[in-house]
Amino acid sequence: MIRGAVVPHSRLDRARFHEDLTLLAGLHVPMVRITLDWPWLQPKAGAFDGDAVEWYSGLLQQATALGIGVQFTLLERLVPQWFENDGGFTDARFAGHWWPRWVEGASERFGDGVAGWVPLDNPLAYANRVIPDDPRRHGEVLDTLVVAWRDAWRLLRGGPPVITAIGVKTVRPADQTIQAAEEARRQDQLRWYLWLQGMHDGTISIPGRADRELADLAGSCDVIGLIVADVDESLGAVLRAAEMGPDRPLAITLITPKGKDADRVPVVERFEIACGEAAEGAPLEAMALSPTFDIDGHDDGIVTVDRDVKDSAAVFFAALMK
Repeated sequence: MIRGAVVPHSRLDRARFHEDLTLLAGLHVPMVRITLDWPWLQPKAGAFDGDAVEWYSGLLQQATALGIGVQFTLLERLVPQWFENDGGFTDARFAGHWWPRWVEGASERFGDGVAGWVPLDNPLAYANRVIPDDPRRHGEVLDTLVVAWRDAWRLLRGGPPVITAIGVKTVRPADQTIQAAEEARRQDQLRWYLWLQGMHDGTISIPGRADRELADLAGSCDVIGLIVADVDESLGAVLRAAEMGPDRPLAITLITPKGKDADRVPVVERFEIACGEAAEGAPLEAMALSPTFDIDGHDDGIVTVDRDVKDSAAVFFAALMK
């Protein structure tokens, strides 16, 4: 099973990342996923910054020389200011015009060197940040994000694998009230059915909105990638995704917990065990940890700010160093 590392946008230090790639190569990490800095790459609508393109191209060349495959995420948290100013993903028509051009431009510049594409990282979390308090507009943004996913698939399919990064968890009612039960069902639908069932049957199903079919949504990924923050949900998440989603290989990423690394090590060990058990009943092909690097004030990575490899990293990648 492939073991990978994830470097979210906030954890990528451009000044030292070439050294970081060498560090990861020393751990025999075969795959790393990083987020493209969309604001840096496209400071103006439709225009790519030459220095930014050159930096990422150099990163890909170095990674290839080190034997590391790089997956690029196209949307995690940040969007260009010009995109946000004119509505971003809260304006379906505007997003439908500029998002495909971003996807196509990134593919044209980096597609020959990447090992995979992740168009949207945890899209529900993105929608929650953009529209936290208005269920109607929240649903509109989610609808726009599903369409954005489909558009990315149309542009990227047939090249390096297109991988989802869906944040999933078991949703339980907060109390015994009817309202709590209804909210739990809504959250379950948004976390699971909207994406996995949508990619299975091609229908967008968002609570409070009429279901609608979307052309080319069915089967619109090469790998079903999941994100979990609770290690004890790993096995169930993989099995449920295999049952609900299209017939595709699976990958899973664990968000490592904060705190002492001595407490993180058994979590990583349980994650490995759960992934091994899941692979017996589902086509689980890859597992990864996120985030890779600590930053000041955040000690939840598997490598320190000073780039010392923690025991949790050594445990997770030990099988690759034998």
